Amino acid sequence: MNDKINYIPPLVSCNNLESFVSSHKTIGKSGLDLGGYIRVSTKKEAQITSIENQKKVLKEWANINGYNLLKFYTDIKSGSFSYLRNEMQLLKEDVKSGIIKGVVAKEISRTSRDIMDVLELKRTLESHGAFFISLKENYDSRTDDDEFLLIIYAALAQKERKTTAGRVKITQMLKAREGKTNVPSPAFGYKLSPDKQYLVIDEEKAKIYRFIVEKFLEGWGQLKICKWLNQQGIPPKRAKCWHTNTIKSILMNPVYLGITIYNATTLIRDSSGKQKRVVRPKEEWIVRHNTHPPLITPEEYNQITDIIENRKKKFCREWTKEKKYLLSGILYCSVCKGKLYGGRQTTPDKSKVFYYYVDQNRYGLCNTKTKYWNMEKVDNAVLAEIKKFFEDKNLIKKIIKEKYMLRNKNISEKHIKQLKTNLHSINTAIKKQQEAYEKDVISIEEYGIRMKQLRKEKKEVTSKINIIKEINESGFKLDKKLEFITEKVLSTLENLEKADYHVKKFILKKLVRSVEISKDYTVKIHFTFEL
Repeated sequence: MNDKINYIPPLVSCNNLESFVSSHKTIGKSGLDLGGYIRVSTKKEAQITSIENQKKVLKEWANINGYNLLKFYTDIKSGSFSYLRNEMQLLKEDVKSGIIKGVVAKEISRTSRDIMDVLELKRTLESHGAFFISLKENYDSRTDDDEFLLIIYAALAQKERKTTAGRVKITQMLKAREGKTNVPSPAFGYKLSPDKQYLVIDEEKAKIYRFIVEKFLEGWGQLKICKWLNQQGIPPKRAKCWHTNTIKSILMNPVYLGITIYNATTLIRDSSGKQKRVVRPKEEWIVRHNTHPPLITPEEYNQITDIIENRKKKFCREWTKEKKYLLSGILYCSVCKGKLYGGRQTTPDKSKVFYYYVDQNRYGLCNTKTKYWNMEKVDNAVLAEIKKFFEDKNLIKKIIKEKYMLRNKNISEKHIKQLKTNLHSINTAIKKQQEAYEKDVISIEEYGIRMKQLRKEKKEVTSKINIIKEINESGFKLDKKLEFITEKVLSTLENLEKADYHVKKFILKKLVRSVEISKDYTVKIHFTFEL
């Protein structure tokens, strides 16, 4: 036997498995490149000073223990939801790339105050052969294989966060009940009072707010207001420019009535561990009136909400009309290959509505900036071309039969397997009912009702299995379902222009992949099948 042969088990040779790198091998090694993780909750002066103090402590520890502290990762974020921290994500990428071999922090709560986050960090580092060290707890992940110590430390940090959050929540609830504000950044048009306890009017921004309200009541739309504000160089509260959603949120905000609403929402974690905002029950909301000067009257506010609601209903009604854009998503210009979009235009007296398709020439290949086609004429041209293509009834029957046979072959095999599984479950249930009756666990009435139901289910499943087997054995030539489908399709295609919108849309979806149209309404149809 040759000992030099390199034997590899099939579990390794036949699978694309990653190589395991153990962090234990780094114990006792000096000169390893580490990353120092630092986190503070806010940008307050005391917190910023804490950043420099943490850096000094980590540098001193690295020098004493023979490590090379390559770089610092500093986040200014709260203690939970570490996936929201940019520097934490950068740290993980550097570990994955092998830039650093481990992470050191002053204490575990600096990385996170959530058990799942702390475990996820440790396991991410470990999967890349890296390790985690916390100075306060004297914790080293290389010596904690069962993660028992880490869970204890992380649980204490999480409990501390909950306790602190609870105290803050109580303070905020008391302030809200007294009509004071809890927001660090007030709504547009307001600012904080000198003691930061109440909202007061910001005169300059209040003028802009009143402009928005008045113009909206005069008939301006949200988009028109946005454009005007952006053209004037008036900055919004946060973003670089105004958006329609910003205008809507300002118009619908009850804070401008002098009302403060607190405790309406809360943050939870969803099943994937991500942060999610949800609405609390209304009985938990804290609503206080006359907590600050209003910028709008109740009459104006009600008028605005009515206008927005009516416009919303009008938009919904438009899309419930029979007329829709039949070729939306599949119609393209034959020259520039750009997608065409449906549109509608009303005459000034609103007596007539015109529908059209438009090519916005986004690629600049056509000789005009935009091109328009009459929608009805385009739709009729495409439907006529489809009817012309399918004048050969034998061709239609051939296509339907091939699709039908292929579909039924795949479905029948899978369906029979599922039906047999169901049949086995029913037979098992019947046996259990018989045993339960014989042992006097159930009464004769209960036994009779349940057995009647099970026998009915068994008959239905057995019948379905026999029908599928019969079809498979006799072929599809005599299958009445196939004949019915074929005749239905032929009839629909012959009267395609008379069909309602939904039937036309269904036919197009099944038959057509895309349509190209030229300026003279010549159409080229690309079908979903090959002949």
